[in-house]
Amino acid sequence: MTERLRDDLDTFAKEHGYSGRSEVIREACQSLLEEYQQTEYEGQRVLATVSAVFGYDEPAIERRMMDIRHEFEVAILSNSHNCLKGATGCVETFVLEAEYDVFMSFVATVRGADEDVSVDYTLVPVAHTATDCSTEA
Repeated sequence: MTERLRDDLDTFAKEHGYSGRSEVIREACQSLLEEYQQTEYEGQRVLATVSAVFGYDEPAIERRMMDIRHEFEVAILSNSHNCLKGATGCVETFVLEAEYDVFMSFVATVRGADEDVSVDYTLVPVAHTATDCSTEA
């Protein structure tokens, strides 16, 4: 754990009434484990958007995002990279359609890209029918 992260955890703990960083880490770990234990979408295909925000001019993270795009290319419908205003950071946005377990693996991989990557997502189940978007009505 970097010194900056420890300091951030200590500050967060003080500002939010936690007894210390251990309590913050315990609660964060419980939340993460609960997220991965949810089975509502287990065995289903999902459509998801995943946003990863990181510091501007971070070539190692950008290279890792490119590697992740290649690793999950079958599941990724689209991807964009945008610079936030004021050159404060970048955001990678992914749209995926995949089995739920593949999606969760993707999220874990993006989160593991670097400790400075902040990840959030939304997902909905996909109901497949005989028609697709390219078929005219």
